[in-house]
Amino acid sequence: MQRDDYLAQLARDGRRIADLARGDLAATVPTCPGWTLADLVEHTGNVHRWQTEAARVDAGGFPDMSHETGVAAGQSLADWFQEGVDRAVEVMSGVEPDATRWTWAKGPGDVAQWYFRRIAQETYVHRIDAELTAGVEITDADPAFAVDGIDEFCDVMIPQAVGQAINGGGKTLHLHATDAEGEWLLTLHDDRVDVARGHAKGDAALRGAARDLLLEVWGREPLGPVEVFGDESVVATFRTAARL
Repeated sequence: MQRDDYLAQLARDGRRIADLARGDLAATVPTCPGWTLADLVEHTGNVHRWQTEAARVDAGGFPDMSHETGVAAGQSLADWFQEGVDRAVEVMSGVEPDATRWTWAKGPGDVAQWYFRRIAQETYVHRIDAELTAGVEITDADPAFAVDGIDEFCDVMIPQAVGQAINGGGKTLHLHATDAEGEWLLTLHDDRVDVARGHAKGDAALRGAARDLLLEVWGREPLGPVEVFGDESVVATFRTAARL
């Protein structure tokens, strides 16, 4: 996917969250224990702001956000959030994909395109969180975008989990998307997860729509059916680790 694809997805999902933020901000978020809708919107809006600043300039570390003052007097949380989405699209549209930028990732991601992908994928998952909170219809995205989200999770998030108590014992889990081309083999070690892409036989398998597999890796309940094959204890280990 290219920069403009990510930013178009960000604009759509961001607008949806802003619209939902005009509803009951005290509603609890079922996928983020302890959060209200207001917490979710504030978190995502702040993520947008620091990622936009990090993509804008190469600060060599986390960007200086001292200029951010939060929601202005008389401004709604929804308008504040939409303001951040609009700013992100505007600024990132002018950032070249090969521009060098700092990121916190251990894995791939030393160019500005890391931010295009990260901001769009983060917003996509939180848009679903917001829709579930509001009890409204779940809008969807191209399955290829969800596959890209699983790839990003494997590229960016799994390397951060080295040292985490996975307790997988070297067992393998195969993920197979049914509505787009995407297959992954995860080897669950005791303290890390290794990833290989492509068709393979694992000790267990999860088979379902790419969106639902993306929710699985992000520690959320799938919205549609996901078939489980093989050793169910491997699936349980994976789901426990994903929720940490």
